[in-house]
Amino acid sequence: MLFFTPNTNELTSFYDRAKFVLAWRISLIFAIVFAILTPLFTFTSLEALLPTSLAFTIAVASLIYMNKTKKYKPLFWIYSISGTLLIHFSINFILNFTHYVDFLWVIATMLISFVGLGRRVGFVFLIIHSILIGYFYFFTLNTHISILSERTFLEIVGDYIEILLALFSIGYILLQYLKMNEYSELELKKTNKQLVEKNNENIVLIKEVHHRVKNNLQIIISLLRLQKNELTEESKIKFDEAINRVMAMSIIHKKLYQTEELSKIDIESYIQDLINEIISSLSTYNNIKTNIKTEIDSIGLKTIVPFGLLMNELLSNSFKHAFTDINNGIINIAISSNSSSDLSLVYSDNGSWKDPSENSSQFGLELIQVLTDQLEGTFNRNESEYTFNLQNLDN
Repeated sequence: MLFFTPNTNELTSFYDRAKFVLAWRISLIFAIVFAILTPLFTFTSLEALLPTSLAFTIAVASLIYMNKTKKYKPLFWIYSISGTLLIHFSINFILNFTHYVDFLWVIATMLISFVGLGRRVGFVFLIIHSILIGYFYFFTLNTHISILSERTFLEIVGDYIEILLALFSIGYILLQYLKMNEYSELELKKTNKQLVEKNNENIVLIKEVHHRVKNNLQIIISLLRLQKNELTEESKIKFDEAINRVMAMSIIHKKLYQTEELSKIDIESYIQDLINEIISSLSTYNNIKTNIKTEIDSIGLKTIVPFGLLMNELLSNSFKHAFTDINNGIINIAISSNSSSDLSLVYSDNGSWKDPSENSSQFGLELIQVLTDQLEGTFNRNESEYTFNLQNLDN
């Protein structure tokens, strides 16, 4: 391990690496500072030698502990607690020594508490220091003043050196904290860049999946259309219905890989594409006009599948039952929202509807009911007009 820049390869989180380096460098600066102060107080103030030598011992022991364990969190607790005890022991029991510098060490200890242990713990130590400083002012200060004697030149030099070292320590802690933040921001930017790149890759992959699903569904549609040629006319109608249902889902996947938004589909565009596909598959219906009015721009994936199949059934019913005797058909579709979770769909056409015979299949109407139930809604029918109250499952 390097002396000033420790090896942090064993730490996976950039936040842990930054905090480890911060704790290491704080321990290093304290070891250096108190290594200077300990012999200095041997000649100037033997009473101050005890807290100074203890602080040096704690700093050296912290470096050894971090080197062996690669743990940093206990160090911030040790410095906050031991610093508080040593500072206020010095203030209240070493009375013949000036204590200007001790208030600087209070600031240094507070910085360690806030930076290393967080705001809540930092405020707790702030309150503790405030109480202990109040005790010094109200119960110890006058005694301290009465005992304090005139300082010798050597003592003044020692006090001044300690103040300089304390100021340097405070500045160094602030500098390392700023470097830690810069390092964290740099690592965060790198991580965000990697996430963006990974997200873009995932988007491409998801679009490719939707593209392939759409192609596979198109293959199924083509196979069904080829198979349809070998069937009777009645069976061909059933095949067309099946093809349209597969096509309704195919258009969903087509829309998903063509747009940037992978979780929502433009509802008006989807309905128009669905209508165009149905019209193109039924060459006899070329004069169909559609009026689509929607208050909703897009619908999520949970809702669009049953909603798309529902629209397919309604459109197919219009072509099968409403436009058999007219040349110019009109389909009206109105979609609105009463709340964030409610959808209102009104569907109608201008065709002449004929009720199906008793022998004809009612599967289309049954499927409309099933799809409405899937959307947790209800519907009413008045001849060629359907009114649906549905739930937006994505909200």
